[in-house]
Amino acid sequence: MRRAREGVEIRSVNDGPILICYDGSTGAEHAIATAAGLLGPRRAVVLDVGPVQEDVALGSEALAFEEMEREPTTAQAQSGAELARNAGFHARRCADIEAPAWLGAVEVADEIGADAIVVGPRGLCGVKALLESSFSRLVAIHADRPVLVVPPPN
Repeated sequence: MRRAREGVEIRSVNDGPILICYDGSTGAEHAIATAAGLLGPRRAVVLDVGPVQEDVALGSEALAFEEMEREPTTAQAQSGAELARNAGFHARRCADIEAPAWLGAVEVADEIGADAIVVGPRGLCGVKALLESSFSRLVAIHADRPVLVVPPPN
């Protein structure tokens, strides 16, 4: 970390792992491709932040980077990790997080020592989109690391 001015620390993105939040949407796929272009090849953990995660607290312990590969996962998390590997990341998957998903993402980022968190549009629509707070906004407010928010593809 560097100091920008008195009392303010700026965390830089080095070559450590990143956390990619993945919900299976086209926007999430676009976020993976964009992150690969901006951040280059590196270790990544792909976290399943799908809608099921919002409704049910799965109660998993926070895991170290090396342990995540061995944990049970969903097809969605596996699909996201495969997309990340195809984009050039050395990716592992993580499916079980505490609800709400934004809190789980911040906690997993802390556990793996992520240099940055990558999020795309969640793909919510209708009433659910109006009622839920913005996932990316909540992650950015509560994370103590850079958050790359990738807008939806054109």
